[in-house]
Amino acid sequence: MVFWRLLIAVTLLFTVLATAVDAQTAPDFTDREKRILESLSLASLKPLPPNPSNKLADNKRAAELGEALFFDGSLSKFGSLSCASCHQPDRAYTDGKALAEGVSLTARNTPPLQGVAYQRWYYWDGRRDSLWSQALIPFEAPSEMGSSRLAVVREVLSDPDYLQSYKVIFGAPPSINFELLPDHATPIGAPALQNKWYRLNRSVQKKINAVFANLGKSLEAFQRRLDPPVTRFDQFVDAMRSGDGERAGLLASAEEKRGMKLFMDDKRTQCLRCHNGPMLTNGGFHNIGTGKFSGKNMDFGRVFGLQAVQIDQFNCLGDYSDARPEQCNALNHFSQDAHQTLHGAFKTPTLRFLEKSAPYFHDGRFSSLTKVMKHYQTPPDTGPNKIHELQPMDLSAQEIAALISFLEMLN
Repeated sequence: MVFWRLLIAVTLLFTVLATAVDAQTAPDFTDREKRILESLSLASLKPLPPNPSNKLADNKRAAELGEALFFDGSLSKFGSLSCASCHQPDRAYTDGKALAEGVSLTARNTPPLQGVAYQRWYYWDGRRDSLWSQALIPFEAPSEMGSSRLAVVREVLSDPDYLQSYKVIFGAPPSINFELLPDHATPIGAPALQNKWYRLNRSVQKKINAVFANLGKSLEAFQRRLDPPVTRFDQFVDAMRSGDGERAGLLASAEEKRGMKLFMDDKRTQCLRCHNGPMLTNGGFHNIGTGKFSGKNMDFGRVFGLQAVQIDQFNCLGDYSDARPEQCNALNHFSQDAHQTLHGAFKTPTLRFLEKSAPYFHDGRFSSLTKVMKHYQTPPDTGPNKIHELQPMDLSAQEIAALISFLEMLN
């Protein structure tokens, strides 16, 4: 008994001493750095702005319908895949795979959904300008859920519960005689399905599109409620802001604080140029040397995404939007700078919940943060005609470890 008491006492002593040493070696933050850290905290996250293209974006009943649709596998080609197949709640709404896999393997990584409503553009290349228009693509994408808008609309309107919910939220759906229509028809995907779509009467197409758009708007109403969870970093900033030094010291180690300082050091890391604000992303598109311009799975990034969003029939300026043209800020004011490097540019992801959103980058090429850091330390040589934005980072192994320690506070 005496031995165990002595062992416990010695252990406690070393813990206290280690904490004291850690506190002494922890760097202090300047007033400027404190303001930056506060800007990165969820406490600085502003209320969600309204989405003028979806007048029911914050409607509770629409969110309930959207949640049911999100988890419903019957809306896929084989009746087994849903939005939640790739966006799994216990994985921060990702899937843990390098590339998303639906009916077949896709070419891109599944992004997380918590806090997704704060974004301006959707998909890695920004091919959609709203959550509701984005939510429609997986239903018809051949490699994702593989169905068609006609099949999805038929399935929803033939289900008594869905139909009742739809009527309460949107009013009576348009009259569509499904018995006279094929099983599948869509303007995207397989040529045979496109052919069936364009053989439909134009008025029937519009009716199907109207219901399909409303289903997307319900899905947005659900996803807008997926708030990012408070992390240890947010708790640390709160303690620092309130002047509770003791609590702040318990929430962040000296190494984590060194990582914070490096993250904010624009001369050493340049992290803040893209990863800023409470969601740790500027929502923009940047070329970091990951585009693929030849061979299998070519991916040019934003350059084609920008073209796609402008011709999308479900965009903010389209017939199925609830917005007035002057309210479509993203589409009306997107950058048309000829000098902006759009080839190979992809959307900046959030740095929150990195523990669950691995593997990383648009194609899931890196399985660990250490490998990501090596990419930034030694940017790829892309040749004279394929310029990227990165500058090499001259950081030691200890500094890389400190940066990663800070990022892990955001889990």
